[in-house]
Amino acid sequence: CVRACVRTCVCVWQVPPSAEEAGHCDLVEVEEIGGTTVVVFRQDQEGCRISTIVVRGSTENIMDDVERTVDDGVNTFKALTRDPRFLPGAGATEIELAKQLTSYAETCHGMEQYSIKAFAEALEVLPRALAENAGVKGNEVISKLYAAHQGGEVNTGFDNEGEGSSSSGVVDVLEKGVLDLYLGKFTGVKLACSAACTVLRVDQIIMAKRAGGPKPRQNAPLDADD
Repeated sequence: CVRACVRTCVCVWQVPPSAEEAGHCDLVEVEEIGGTTVVVFRQDQEGCRISTIVVRGSTENIMDDVERTVDDGVNTFKALTRDPRFLPGAGATEIELAKQLTSYAETCHGMEQYSIKAFAEALEVLPRALAENAGVKGNEVISKLYAAHQGGEVNTGFDNEGEGSSSSGVVDVLEKGVLDLYLGKFTGVKLACSAACTVLRVDQIIMAKRAGGPKPRQNAPLDADD
């Protein structure tokens, strides 16, 4: 019965399993969800560690977005079990890192300072993208964020919910509860640096030739009689 329901390989017990190994289910029933007949194993106990989420939507794009959202939430929870630390979101962490890297670049000599400044400038991509997606000028938001962080407001990030022209466009993200996962931020910066270093290590460039058939033949010069 189990093999027919789950369509997978079932372990063959050499000895009868115990009650703890076999487990139990409160209710097994057949239901119809969206025109599809499914077998539902229902566990009414609160301590159950297995759950099923049924995603339904009018279009495939909506269901893909919901599935991606659920997957992101599950992965975030899994990451929290490894490292429960958080960082200020809405671009506050990136601007603070960029500010400190720029200050450190001023103490370096030679060509190294230009690479450090370029790295700091690359960190502005996230808050700039947040501002442009909200229909706000990215340069103005970046300037306001730098001014706030220079004044010691290290938790200042982009305010996406600001209304009207009187809004400054920046806000203390800790008061708003806008936080980013530390492990996700660390992994993102690490992978981006690794990709950039890989590109810089490339010591050979493969030139792609123009596609097409053989070159057209040139017309021979005409004779005097022609």
